Amino acid sequence: MINYTAIVLAAGQGKRMQTGQNKQFLMINELPLIIHTVTVFVQDSWCSEIILVTNKQEYSQMKEVLQQHGLEEQITLAGGGLERQDSVYEGLQTVRLTDQPVFIHDGARPFVKREHLHQLAEVVRERKAGLLAVPVTDTIKQKQQDRLTTLDRHSLWAAQTPQAFDYSLILSAHEKARSQHYYGTDDASLVERLGGEVVVVEGSYDNMKLTTPEDLAKAQTYAAKDRKVVNDSMIRIGQGFDVHQFAEGRKCIVGGVEIPHEQGLLGHSDADVLLHTIADACLGAIGEGDIGRHFPDTDHAYKDADSRILLQRVWEFVTKQGYELGNLDCTVIAQAPKMAPYVEQIQQNIAELLNSEPARVNVKATTTEKLGFTGRKEGMAAQAVVLLQK
Repeated sequence: MINYTAIVLAAGQGKRMQTGQNKQFLMINELPLIIHTVTVFVQDSWCSEIILVTNKQEYSQMKEVLQQHGLEEQITLAGGGLERQDSVYEGLQTVRLTDQPVFIHDGARPFVKREHLHQLAEVVRERKAGLLAVPVTDTIKQKQQDRLTTLDRHSLWAAQTPQAFDYSLILSAHEKARSQHYYGTDDASLVERLGGEVVVVEGSYDNMKLTTPEDLAKAQTYAAKDRKVVNDSMIRIGQGFDVHQFAEGRKCIVGGVEIPHEQGLLGHSDADVLLHTIADACLGAIGEGDIGRHFPDTDHAYKDADSRILLQRVWEFVTKQGYELGNLDCTVIAQAPKMAPYVEQIQQNIAELLNSEPARVNVKATTTEKLGFTGRKEGMAAQAVVLLQK
């Protein structure tokens, strides 16, 4: 997982929309346009900071809209400038987490896909700068005076947002442009002026920018289709399985309970086999991989980490996507130690970690009748199935 900051631009007037108001407040399937856009970032577990840049005269109105949709605590508001580039600069000044990539995104692009956001984050980590773009499909003509030239469309790409950068790089590019009173057509062009390379990540034609009344009509249709998909996904199911071997000099921690035993479980963290299994099940249900992806054993920050804290962080990903626990069924597989005396406390611990009541959490323990590695008392295993609901 690569955490990033999102700067969402919503300070323009949208005159081509011909509605007499900032297009960010236009309704698309019962939600303001800007809510559709910021929700993409709110629901992305990789996004750790969201800055919404709005027209200073509309600051109070934008704040009220965020409050109405329960987003005021997750989003920082910033006042915009005269031009889009000025607004981006104001957003950059507001960033707190300057050690992670910063994404710059148009508030009028509500349909960007999460997988493209993650690809951009990976590009910035490796190459410092990237943008979403799609191949041009129309034949493009260049007119010079009265002469037309046909350009090779195979080399032409239509730039989209987000455009993503190392923070110090994009800040330097903006400061250089400001000192020279230069205004570019996008943020990538400012980095190009410094001689920097901007990597293209192929995006989607669905990532449209709403500019005209016709665009708004298309968005209504697209959002209705997308909403049906969301409504069809009110329930998500995930399964998890994990194994840890016994080792000398380690504590035996299962379900957040330290269990007396001559050996403990071996792992980079505290090796709580049950909580790891539950975390994997939850991540699987929301399509976010596994705990190895989010808390790799190559990262010293997670050395001997308390798995209760790791599961809490996973659960934040779940709730960020609007889900709560339906029910959880899990099984600890071990010949030793005996689990029965601790099942009730484990159940209580898990329920608290998942912000639920114990009745929604079922914990079982079984042996393998002395068969296999667990039967030989070489380690423990656990499996879990979780149901999440909107």
